Amino acid sequence: MKLFALALIVASAAAIPLNHTRNVDEEDWQLVPDSSGNMHLVDIRSNDNQEITPLFNAFNDAVFRLFTRSNPTSPQFIQINNNGQLINSHFNVNHQTRFHIHGWNGGGHDGTGSVLRNAYLNRGDFNFFTLDWGLGAGTPNYILARNRVNEVGHVLAQFVDFLNVNGLPHSRVGLLGHSLGAHVAGAAGKRTTRGRVEFIVGLDAAGPLFSLDDPVNRIHHTDANYVEAIITDGGRLGFQHPIAHANFYPNWGTSQPGCGVDLTGQCGHSLVRPLMAESVNPMQIFGAIRCRDLDDIRNRNCVVSGTSRRMGGEPVQDGPGIVGSVYFLTTNGASPFAHGPR
Repeated sequence: MKLFALALIVASAAAIPLNHTRNVDEEDWQLVPDSSGNMHLVDIRSNDNQEITPLFNAFNDAVFRLFTRSNPTSPQFIQINNNGQLINSHFNVNHQTRFHIHGWNGGGHDGTGSVLRNAYLNRGDFNFFTLDWGLGAGTPNYILARNRVNEVGHVLAQFVDFLNVNGLPHSRVGLLGHSLGAHVAGAAGKRTTRGRVEFIVGLDAAGPLFSLDDPVNRIHHTDANYVEAIITDGGRLGFQHPIAHANFYPNWGTSQPGCGVDLTGQCGHSLVRPLMAESVNPMQIFGAIRCRDLDDIRNRNCVVSGTSRRMGGEPVQDGPGIVGSVYFLTTNGASPFAHGPR
């Protein structure tokens, strides 16, 4: 009976629409995933316990770890404006540079960026940075972590500008953020001062507490020369609306193969990282067809309205295309996920 009651609570929470309107003094419980895929039932209107959460200063507490083919598993720590650390590291200004940004309760050595790190370093010579903001994201209070997104994005922008001062063109920079990390990437793209980053990929950008009507405080297609969104649990844990240049909805953006019932969306929300990682392999092509709009995705009836293109990949962009364009593709339930060109 206890398990049945818990299942009812979980099912009820998952059924709450992300745009559902409540009175200010009411509770609003939603299931929200952390970077490890664990689900938490959160009252996203509550401000309780913020005062007991350790203070977080993004400039001092965010950690940048560098991995290259010379140090594929042992990170080198680089601090903003520390030229000595950068010069004495394996950082190569002539190499393409990629950043991975985790989501809620990620950071440290949780390994959530390793699948992408390995994919890029297997592909070629990259500077691969992980941005660890775990001291800010590692809180039971989802609201507090969400409210730190812009602060962390500002620090990431400063770090990108620091690399640019040392000779790295912004055209060699790509940001890949998962869940809350997708919005951190967007915040960084808005705040670089020495140029625009080449691309951002939002990996199932977080939905709770982000609004379509508030592009200043979420990932947006103007945050980089090219912005791509991959939606694997849209409308529940992920942001469903097309907010990038190209917006990809594998398997209609929800109910991913291999995830079973996936009552909470945890599996689908986490699956986006291995999908992106596999796409970096030039032998694995995720071909997608263009639909007319989001309604085609919601109705699961894509009427082809344009040319096909690939999802993800390296280099990630296949031409900016039409802002807000929507693409559908199918995948396998296990690796290899890609079905090839469409």
